[in-house]
Amino acid sequence: MSHPSQIARALHGVIEPVHAIMYFAPEVQQEWERLGLEPRGEGYVAGRAAPMGAVGAGAVAASFFGFNPQLISYAVPGAWTKAAPDVVLAARAKGIQALFERVGAPADGVEEATGLAVRAMAEVSTAGRPLAAANATVPLTGMPFADLWQATAVLREHRGDGHIAALLWHGLEPLAALAMYAAWQGQVSRRFLQASRLWDDDAWAVGESQLRDRGWMDADGALTADGRAARDDVEAATDRLAATPYAALGEKGARRLFELLMPIAETLNTAGAYKRPFPLPIDFATAAS
Repeated sequence: MSHPSQIARALHGVIEPVHAIMYFAPEVQQEWERLGLEPRGEGYVAGRAAPMGAVGAGAVAASFFGFNPQLISYAVPGAWTKAAPDVVLAARAKGIQALFERVGAPADGVEEATGLAVRAMAEVSTAGRPLAAANATVPLTGMPFADLWQATAVLREHRGDGHIAALLWHGLEPLAALAMYAAWQGQVSRRFLQASRLWDDDAWAVGESQLRDRGWMDADGALTADGRAARDDVEAATDRLAATPYAALGEKGARRLFELLMPIAETLNTAGAYKRPFPLPIDFATAAS
């Protein structure tokens, strides 16, 4: 029997590309432009925040955690004067459906995967998890790929909300958390993290300084042994906090969800739609109990 944290890690490997493609897809960005939203700033922020309603910048910045509050303030609440949250939600669903159709994502099993994802969250508490809770209230549209995306978005944001809790438990503020992540792994670059979250070099230096003050980063920008151990612990805590929905499915159901999502994630990668490196998931067969 696989350990619950290992199952959560494996599912994250296939859910992340299925979810994150929304932020890069031209079909979705065209929908933002159709609504009069600048796609990479207003579109991203409003598109992700819309399940919470017409909230202000403070609530969005808190729930997004790692983004420069100036980017959030640029996007909301002004975006809601151009398109109400329900209009934004309808647009993102339309763009997501068009994206998956364009790349030729396999349709077999999409309805089953959606049902499993919905069932995973059906009896799981979202207390303290604002983005998961908000996405759980978004109605499905009847468009199969858009509905799969929405159902897995609840799982993805559930994990993300838990990840923020783990970072805060370790005393990490947003800039320090980003700098630590950049130094900890080799797939997502510092340049991408800075550009996508709108932090300049001076701000980044503040985050690195916070890590050095704690003995977690050396003068060359590499994590110390203590820093790497702390970041490993953040990831382990994130996996533990993300495990509850998959425990609700049971290992058989979780394995089936993995099997159904894997070819969709692979299609996004081979079609060049998901621009970040494809995260290699842990194989259920090798997950230690």
